[in-house]
Amino acid sequence: MNDNVLSFDRDRDREPEYDYPYDDYGSYLGSPSREQDLGTFLELVVIEDQIVSRERKPVAGSEWEYVARELGRGRPVEPPTPPTPPAPPEHEQVLSWLSILVGGDDALVELDAGELPQEELDLSGLPNDTHERLRLVDAEVERVALLVFGAEVLTAARRLLVKTALAQPSFLKGVAGDDVLACATLTAVAKANDLVGQGRVVPVTLIRTLFNLKSAPNERVQAMIRAVAPQGAFLGGWRRPLLGVPVLGSPDLLVGSFRGAIVTARDAALALRATTPAVEA
Repeated sequence: MNDNVLSFDRDRDREPEYDYPYDDYGSYLGSPSREQDLGTFLELVVIEDQIVSRERKPVAGSEWEYVARELGRGRPVEPPTPPTPPAPPEHEQVLSWLSILVGGDDALVELDAGELPQEELDLSGLPNDTHERLRLVDAEVERVALLVFGAEVLTAARRLLVKTALAQPSFLKGVAGDDVLACATLTAVAKANDLVGQGRVVPVTLIRTLFNLKSAPNERVQAMIRAVAPQGAFLGGWRRPLLGVPVLGSPDLLVGSFRGAIVTARDAALALRATTPAVEA
């Protein structure tokens, strides 16, 4: 490499040295700069159907090198793919999913099927400048919730509304009207408690209709769910062995009938765990 030092005794007719920056990367054909071990080939000399000479020669540099490369020699050896671990037993998958629904293993163990009490909207932990808007939204929620579902769902919806306002104050801002926020609140609670949808008495479109909305506020519904249960964003590919509902992550947002279904599934899964031999690792 040139060292940038002047030399007055050099040959003026000598070609300048050139440092090719890619010498270490091999030829333009992609072969590596370091000679690869391509193995050997066996050369046989046959005269009158008799083998008179046999000699093993290196493949690298021979006329057969391109054939050896076409046959795969010189390629890096890929490590074997480890076997896929077996899936957990079905009852363990059920318990894991139920735990996510209610906010953890401890909450699942302590879960009961008692009905939620009737509650008024609790604004004690919220800024005063949000109270008026929340009361207007709550009035819309109450009108439809009592008409379609009853007091227990109203309690769950009020709790969800307050939790969302605490976790994401921007939920109350913007151009969305009170009816839109109320519809999103009631829809989120109804879906999370498996009260609407296919095979249910109440179609999800009925809620939108009762709020006189032309389209369902799906983005607001998802925003509320993410606000109170941000872990739900990581459950896109999670297998849901039963009760395929949005995750609110708290038993105090679930009505007694739905918690009763969870308790039944929990007890059945625990009974299977008790009678299933442990799988050795």
